[in-house]
Amino acid sequence: MRKINITTSQNVTIEYELASVEERALSTGIDLVVINMGSAILYGIIVFLTKSKTFNFFYISVPVAFFYHLLMEALNHGQTIGKKALKIRVVKITGERPGFFDFLMRTVFRFIDIVSTLGTLAFITVSSSEKGQRLGDFFAETTVVKIINFNSFSLDRILSMDKLKTYTPVYPAVIKFTEEEMLLIKEVIDRCKKYPNELHLEAQTKLVQKIEEQLSIVAPPNKIAFLNTLIKDYVSLTR
Repeated sequence: MRKINITTSQNVTIEYELASVEERALSTGIDLVVINMGSAILYGIIVFLTKSKTFNFFYISVPVAFFYHLLMEALNHGQTIGKKALKIRVVKITGERPGFFDFLMRTVFRFIDIVSTLGTLAFITVSSSEKGQRLGDFFAETTVVKIINFNSFSLDRILSMDKLKTYTPVYPAVIKFTEEEMLLIKEVIDRCKKYPNELHLEAQTKLVQKIEEQLSIVAPPNKIAFLNTLIKDYVSLTR
């Protein structure tokens, strides 16, 4: 079990467990099935509409694979369908949120790391790299980690998993936040409860104001209850 410590821009250090080579390979396999199914459907539609009997499937599958990985990771917090199934995702080792260029870099190098070498190069580099990086990860300053178990941060005391199954989120827009941002919210809650001094209360106020701006909402007067609700919403929407 390999781990990595990443310090966010808010100076919060988070310990992640790196995704294993097997988990990354299995997620890639799941994505390959999805890509082939999507390509086959699109190929069938094009052949039907053009009546062409010589149209090459390759011209469909390559663009589909490229844009699938790029857009899925860029629009879904570093997760494809395969990564979501394996509960792993892409993060920046610098602590920042991965940007479009980072995902583009990973996608471009995928054809070198995985496609052209049948995964051999990716297997070697991920296994030997201290931070579990293939070439695409190295140049994008990213890696793939397991999704954080929020229960390890005592969130199970907020709401049991059985209740979460029937829980209706109050602020569904919270899904746009990352795990790091939710952990920051949790840390602010904990500090305000443990040390309710002026500095921490001011940090809490500024955090709530920032959240109001990002989600275009107005928070209720009870800020702690509001932040706890956001965490419950996030857990119910992402688990």
